[in-house]
Amino acid sequence: MSGAPTAPACKPSRVSGLLDLVRKLISYGTFLAATLRQSGLGNHPAIQGRRFGTTNVTLILVRIARGLLRAAALEARLHRSATRLDAPPRPRPPSPATEAPSDPPAPRRRASPLHTDDDDNALLAHMPTPEQIAEQIRRRPIGEVIADICRDLGIVPAHPLWRELQTAIIREGGRYAALVIDILKRPRLVPPPEDWPEQPPPDLWSPWRYSPEPAGTGPP
Repeated sequence: MSGAPTAPACKPSRVSGLLDLVRKLISYGTFLAATLRQSGLGNHPAIQGRRFGTTNVTLILVRIARGLLRAAALEARLHRSATRLDAPPRPRPPSPATEAPSDPPAPRRRASPLHTDDDDNALLAHMPTPEQIAEQIRRRPIGEVIADICRDLGIVPAHPLWRELQTAIIREGGRYAALVIDILKRPRLVPPPEDWPEQPPPDLWSPWRYSPEPAGTGPP
């Protein structure tokens, strides 16, 4: 005699899925900063240039710190906006049978470069405060904020979170293609073979495992 049928698993809401992804990014960024500070891997250009496009360890750590601030601000924003973000979409009003001719669309402006040396110099001179970060991301598409966190943490397509990040960036209004182009344009600052260590440096995310915190009763 067969047992009672099991209830189908509930599909996570939009906000719960995003919160889970943001917490994974915070976990990885925290692990990455600790690894670079403690293990000495940050001193090897093969590690730095492959994902960050720079061999400046101070700059890498400052970028990671900014990425963690962005992730924390995004987590708080998701908590505040959970009801609105999880609400069903409003039905669109029916379009009129005949529409008046509209003006031709204005030509699109070419996007400015996503990252410049001036950005790095400004970041090294002054790390934004958590309040400034929160204000910067307040009205930006969630997908764009996630893409910027990927840049700060040096996340590339080989990272185990990449598929999940790709889906979230596209679904939440981010420019996924721009992120990929930005990654491809990074200089690969790898030392000549004679300077390589006898044992190749381990992958920075291979020992990383996401350990979620115990679930609470709701947002703070």
